[in-house]
This record gives sequence, structure tokens and C-alpha cells, in this order.
Amino acid sequence: MSGHEARLEHDLTAEQGERFREYIHEHSGIHLDDGRTDALRISLMTRATRFCHESLDHYYELLVADEAEFRELMNLITINETSFFRFPAQFDALRTFVVPEILDTRSPALGSFRTWSAGCSTGEEPYSIAMTLLDAGIDSLGHHAEVLGTDVSTHALERAKAGIYTPRSLLNVPHEIVTRYFEPTATGHRVTDPVRDVVDFRYQNLIKEPYPSALMGNWDVIFCRNVTIYFRIESTRRVVESLFERLNPGGYLFIGHSETLTGISDRFETVEVGGVFLHRKPTAAVRVSVPERPQSARAVAAAGAPQFPARAVEPGAPASEPSGAAAHLRAAQALADNGDFDAALERVTEAVRIDPALAAARYVLGLIHLRAGRTDDAVAEFGRTVGIDDDFVLAHLNLGNIHRARGEHAHACREYEAALRALERSPDGAWSEFLGGFDPEVLVMTCRRSLDHCSSMRERG
Repeated sequence: MSGHEARLEHDLTAEQGERFREYIHEHSGIHLDDGRTDALRISLMTRATRFCHESLDHYYELLVADEAEFRELMNLITINETSFFRFPAQFDALRTFVVPEILDTRSPALGSFRTWSAGCSTGEEPYSIAMTLLDAGIDSLGHHAEVLGTDVSTHALERAKAGIYTPRSLLNVPHEIVTRYFEPTATGHRVTDPVRDVVDFRYQNLIKEPYPSALMGNWDVIFCRNVTIYFRIESTRRVVESLFERLNPGGYLFIGHSETLTGISDRFETVEVGGVFLHRKPTAAVRVSVPERPQSARAVAAAGAPQFPARAVEPGAPASEPSGAAAHLRAAQALADNGDFDAALERVTEAVRIDPALAAARYVLGLIHLRAGRTDDAVAEFGRTVGIDDDFVLAHLNLGNIHRARGEHAHACREYEAALRALERSPDGAWSEFLGGFDPEVLVMTCRRSLDHCSSMRERG
């Protein structure tokens, strides 16, 4: 034990321990009870010694000032215990009941089946979800599987992105699944590309709000299993409420098989499928009348780009009485963020009336039409968008996906190619304000993947 560590060990007073516990709870939702005091002490010593701090008071100051250091501490504190197809009956329910029920009411033109694994640890859960969706035949039904895994541990996310697992990790996975969805490597097994292609990973602390625009809504299914077991009940209620708001009407929340929403939330409908209890957001919870089932730009463009990033209206141009096309557009985006698409449609229509050549307004108008199922109107507005600004990447991408859904593969290829060219010419163009912080590299990969698919379909035709 080093001299620093020895001094630090004696410095961990009950008062300081409580101070760290409260800070960790406030910023992560995780409540460390007395039974985890030693684990907390060891984690604090490990990080504080790294910076040669003389006391934990000094380390606390660093922790408060540096978000990156807080993430490093959480890497030590969080327990990443998971496995492939953990609680198999839940995945059976997803494949045989949830997916058919949701897709039965959806047009393929509306895009992806979106699933969020909240608290994905080292990736076994989101990869299991992706395999289940592929086995459900989503692609053959004209839809696209899309899975996002998020976690508070950056180390766990690095392992998840690598997608390589030891033989021990696959002990309980059926041989037929291993054969189809894994390939051997020198150190274990790697998840195959068809599965990796539909899974993305990103850092997200569930207790931190507001969430990024890419997570704001339009999820068909959310897995949040055994994530809140270390949360205090008020934090659990807040997280569950937030997840409820982000589900599509008719969407499902999966929690741990031993967890319950009793005393947490009464907003879900409980559905039993083969002995598995699922939690469905009632379809009567729809708050808007324009779209039957709202979709995000990532669901439509398969690119992760949020379509309505929040906008704070500047002084002098309040949302209630905006003046000028740009002010109306900002008001429309804020209204859309809040789910009021009727009012958003009125505002963006006014923006277009004032300035017919405002490409961003044309794009937002196209998105609203697409949400409402008015695909022809959406195509027209996206076409006008690129007519004004040929470098508006997301408009090309939406056009490509609409043509792809219609089976118009030659047209789709042209739009994907145009999107890639625009990305090269104008990576920071006006279109990028709609990314909401999402990585543009994801758009590049998505465009190329979609282009390859449509090119092969065109050749077959």
C-alpha cells in the first residue's frame, strides 16, 4: 500500500463517505448502501491515488469539476453482470408476440422497429435483442431492425462495441444461435456483421435529463432490466416516467423478471405472454392527432438523426407570437419536441409562406408530413429541400429510405449517393443542426449500408 493510499484510507470518514454517496446518487441514481461501503472506499482510493491527492476532499473537488472523472469512477462502482438471452422467455415474448402486434398496425414506409437497451452493460442484451428481431423476420416484412445500447460505464461500452466474447459467455447460448450469429476468433467469438449492423452504442446516464434528442422518443420497445435495483425509489419513479414518455403508444417496457412496477407507476397496461409479464403503453395515451405513430428521423432515415432538436426561442420572438420565418421555424421545432404536431404544422407552414426558400423549414415540413403518413407530400417537400440546398444530407437520406420502402431501388441508390456526396462537401452544413449531437460517422455508415442493399436489389431486379 502506498503512502498516499494509507493516508486516504484513514481520511474516509463517515461524513465523507456519505458525501460521496449522496453525490453519486444525485448524478447517477445509484444508491450505495452500507453494505457497499468497502467497494466505495476501494474505488475512491484507486482513483484518488492515481492523481496523488492528499485527501479525499481534494478528490471530491476533482470529481465535481470533471465529468470525465465521474465516468471513470462509475466504471469501478458499477457491476456489469449480464449474459446472452438472459431470461429467455422475455425474448420469446418479444419475437412471437410484441413484434407481430406492433408491425401489424404499421406501414413499412414508416421505417424502423426501434428498441433501446437502457443499461446495456457489455452488450450481451442489445445483441440478443438484435438476433431476436432478425429471427422475427422484420427485414422480410419490409421493416428495419434498429437497436441502441446505452450505459453509464464507458469501459463496458468499449467491450460492447468490440463485440468479442469468451467461450464462457456463450455456454448457455444454443449451438444453432452460435453458428448463425457468431464467428470464431483467436480469443473467443465475435458477433457477426448482420447483427452488429443494426446495433449502436452510446454513453447515457439515465438519471441525467434532459436526454439527448436522439433518445427523446419514438421507441417501440425499451429494455431496462435490473438497472434501477440500486436506485432509490424516487429515482426509479423518475426514470420509469421518462421511459414511458419516450415509448410509442402501444410500445413495451421490459423490466427484470423479478422486478415490479407496483408503487412505481400505474400508467402502463400489464400484459401476460407465456408467463412473462410485460408493460405496454396504452394506445389511448396518444397526445397528438396528426401522426398515427410518430417516427424519428433515425427511424425514417435509419441514421439516428433527431428530426426536431429543441430550440429556445430568442427574446423578442416568443413562441406564441413569432415574427419572421426563422422564428416560426424555431417555434415549430419546440412545439414538435413537445408533441404538438398540429401547432407545429401551422408554424412551419407560416415559415414557408414567409420564406419559400428556407431549406430547413421545407425539411421540417417534410418530416411532419412523413409522421402523419402523407408520404407523397413528404417526398415533395424533401425534393424542394434539396432543390434549395443540394447539400442537405438528411433530406436525401429520407428520400432514399422512402424510395427503398417503395421498392424503387434505382431512385433510392441515387439519393443515397447524393447524401454521401453531400456529406463529403458539407459535413457541417445547415442540415447538421438536426443531428442533435449524434455522430455524423453513423450517417456515413448507414448511407453506405443502405446503398449496398439497394444496389444488390436493383441488380436482382
